[in-house]
Amino acid sequence: MRSQIVAAAAALVLGVAAPAAREAVDRPPVAPTAAKVAPGLVALPCVGDSPITPVAPVYCRRDRHYVTERAKASLEAAAATVAKRFPGAQVQYMDASWPAGRRPMPPHRSHGDGRQIDITLFYVDRDGRPLQRPPTRNGYEAYEPPRFERERVCVGQRAPHNDGKDPPQDRAWRLDEARTRELVRTLAADPRVRRVFLEPHLKTRLGFGSNPKVRFAGCAAARHDDHIHVDFY
Repeated sequence: MRSQIVAAAAALVLGVAAPAAREAVDRPPVAPTAAKVAPGLVALPCVGDSPITPVAPVYCRRDRHYVTERAKASLEAAAATVAKRFPGAQVQYMDASWPAGRRPMPPHRSHGDGRQIDITLFYVDRDGRPLQRPPTRNGYEAYEPPRFERERVCVGQRAPHNDGKDPPQDRAWRLDEARTRELVRTLAADPRVRRVFLEPHLKTRLGFGSNPKVRFAGCAAARHDDHIHVDFY
């Protein structure tokens, strides 16, 4: 599953899914297509100066940025809270849902009905300076691995969870614990949020060990130490 999601995200970002219409990551976003939008779904902001913005414009260009009205209100409130405490911080999203409003939205096991979204973690460089965007082009696979081997889950299992490989120890980025913690705290406190998927080692590290809303997605799911998956009611 992890490899499928990343491959699909790479296809979106690099344009490999449609060679005749290859698109650059930094090309400005365009207005949503004329695709029919299911009742109750709305588009997330696509411009870069909003408190919530896509990691890459292609998520909007390919119509993978739809959510329910309640989900949008929750995300905008969370983004505003994070930006108030950390001026200049932006909540950046990848796959949300398509306008059709049907689940699942391949290659995901869920998504599609407007109640799910993938959001990037926040990062700093090796000197502790905040990065303005995730260190990968599509937002996925910038893993923050466990600090200790005993914290790993699904070890020895043939499961999608193990598709993602840890980055090298000398990588140029690290998890920004303060901004990521504030984002997860704000989302988990919102009654419109059903659950937040995060790896067990990050759940403990960030101080959410006793929070029932912050959960492990299980060994059949992709890793969630490179992004946060949020489910809404």
